[in-house]
Amino acid sequence: MQYIISDCTVIDVENGCAALPHTDVCVRGKIIEKIVPHGAPARGYKVINAGGQYAVPGLVNLHAHLFGTGRPSKALGGGKAQQRLLRFIQTPPGKKILGKMVESSAKNELYSGVTTVRAVGDLFGSDIALKHRIESGKGGAAGLRMLVSGMALTAPGGHGAGTFARTAEKPEDFEKLVEKSVSEGADFIKICITGGVTDAKKRGEPGEVKMTEEQVRAVCARAHALGKKVAAHVQSERGAEIAARCGVDTVEHGAPLGEESVRLLRERGGAQVVTCSPALPCARLPHDVTKLNETASYNSEVVMRGMIAGAKQARAAGITVGMGTDASCPFCTQYNMWREVLWFQKFMGIPAADALRTATLGNAEILGIGGETGSLRAGKSADILLLNEDPLSDLAALRNISCMFAQGRFIPHPQPKRNAAVDAALDKLTEEL
Repeated sequence: MQYIISDCTVIDVENGCAALPHTDVCVRGKIIEKIVPHGAPARGYKVINAGGQYAVPGLVNLHAHLFGTGRPSKALGGGKAQQRLLRFIQTPPGKKILGKMVESSAKNELYSGVTTVRAVGDLFGSDIALKHRIESGKGGAAGLRMLVSGMALTAPGGHGAGTFARTAEKPEDFEKLVEKSVSEGADFIKICITGGVTDAKKRGEPGEVKMTEEQVRAVCARAHALGKKVAAHVQSERGAEIAARCGVDTVEHGAPLGEESVRLLRERGGAQVVTCSPALPCARLPHDVTKLNETASYNSEVVMRGMIAGAKQARAAGITVGMGTDASCPFCTQYNMWREVLWFQKFMGIPAADALRTATLGNAEILGIGGETGSLRAGKSADILLLNEDPLSDLAALRNISCMFAQGRFIPHPQPKRNAAVDAALDKLTEEL
């Protein structure tokens, strides 16, 4: 099928997010065929009359888990509820439900404007199976570009151990787990160097180091030898230091950076991935609402402040900073990437244009696919959102998409499934920023 988006305003993220009014975007198959001034002959094309609407690249979510909806649950905090759930999803009926859950999550990501998602640790290979299904053109999430890690890796007692992460102790055993992940179809390796908010035992210490330098080095060396990058869950300065020193490619969440960490990440071309979406609600909403205990709520504030401080340090030092939602955490839905972009802008104190570029081309470049997607240019993938309002005036315009393309798949009226109670709480937090 050939389409022409007629008379739109293209936001050119490659050139300072310049607005190009009265433009036609021609799509042939999965590719943007050409971008020309409005009025070009449209013979053979199905015409989409934009009437001045804004065309922006599809969003790239660098950090998501697909096994949850973002609705608060006691099971996320561990304990007997979590153990019962884990036992169930390893049964045949449970596996079927898990498969439907991750596919529903992926569809919600897509219908909210995310055309590329990096899944950074999901249960029992469900993300890998879904990627294969999507690539075969099946299901409601068809068109979504996925990069998947499969199960994350950590040390015993580390973040995600027993749920979405496998564990090892000896460096050589971590190397074997890397090989196992790659053989199963992982596009990159996810490790959890430190603990996190949900598993911290002490108030004020959410990023207790769980993996040794030897373990992290072993993972990075083997992954890089196999041509795979390493993403690391980090929520303390010491964790960031280990990540930078041992070869990690992307520091997920982040923390204040020491001088050595800054130097090593910059020299290696590493990046930091900010996740505002779990930090703000878990820090600022009552813990009885988030279903987290008081310690976790307090530690969320610690993480949020450290993450933003580290991201500002990184940007000032010339280190690339990207963003993702950490979807599946409490109040982190699979359709709120637009809100992550808006919160990133506010927390980082940057123009809307910078935040939009980060969420599109910048994130694509971190993944090494900036030549394929992330901007609207002839020859690139047809990953296009059409918006009624100008996102450069207010990034909340990304919330309402009139139509979109994902690898050439036309979706006329994308409507993700929303949770009204979660949205109301997040809208209130947004107003207070």
